[in-house]
Amino acid sequence: MTRRTERRACAAAALLGALLLAGCTGGPGPDATPGTASAAPSATATTDPDGAAPGAAAVRADGVPVVSGAVTLSVLAPAGAPAGTATDDDAVLLAVPVPADDPAATLVTVATLAPPEGGTLDVLDDLSAVVRDAGGSVLAGLTAPLLDDPAGRTVRVRTADDGSVTWLAEGAAGSGAAGGTVTATFAATAVLDATWRDLADEGGRSLAVEPAAWARRGSLAAEEAVWSALVAAEPEADAQNVRDQLTCHLIGAPDKATWNLEPWRPDVGLLETIAALCNPS
Repeated sequence: MTRRTERRACAAAALLGALLLAGCTGGPGPDATPGTASAAPSATATTDPDGAAPGAAAVRADGVPVVSGAVTLSVLAPAGAPAGTATDDDAVLLAVPVPADDPAATLVTVATLAPPEGGTLDVLDDLSAVVRDAGGSVLAGLTAPLLDDPAGRTVRVRTADDGSVTWLAEGAAGSGAAGGTVTATFAATAVLDATWRDLADEGGRSLAVEPAAWARRGSLAAEEAVWSALVAAEPEADAQNVRDQLTCHLIGAPDKATWNLEPWRPDVGLLETIAALCNPS
């Protein structure tokens, strides 16, 4: 198993992480809502070979701009303009209505999203995505689209070669339901603060990372965005063992005030890092 594959297998180890790290994390943070849960997307991203969705240029020209920090995501939705509500740390909660579909339709288009010109929307394994610039650097994160629907419909994600992404919901022909709202969080800020501290009595320097609220809620996009921001700001942190410590905190200690990452700790792999409560020695 490669290290990248190992990280992608984190979801399977989430229960293990939660049990092992119960003593490391506090109670639910301000973003948690007791007694509620959203169904995880059930489909992987697929390409759009027919080119049925509008292209990225058309979405940027005719869609609604959604702005977080210095990054603009364009959204074109057939059922009406999407709503963007500002939340903590420059994040925007995007809400897009699902069309009242044709009873014969199996899938209906909810929205097509386009990154800034020259960039791409890179869809990850959990259907969250990162906005990248022309050089591949992460500009922003987008959580997986969720449809709150008692009928249990899911959102499909379709990618295109021009860097745009289309969200589709199961239609009446597939579930006997229609309408609803798809939501996702779009955010350009993943890290609020990262400060080095000298902990010579413990073993060496420690980087105390304060992630943005949306990043604490967990997704592959959050991990990618936090890591990209840290490596850009603090090149000393760019090591696999530090990345594993970051993933460990994201899984098991999301509400901890700071995620303390220490380059001097041994590189033992992600699962052993989790077993060591993020502090292998």
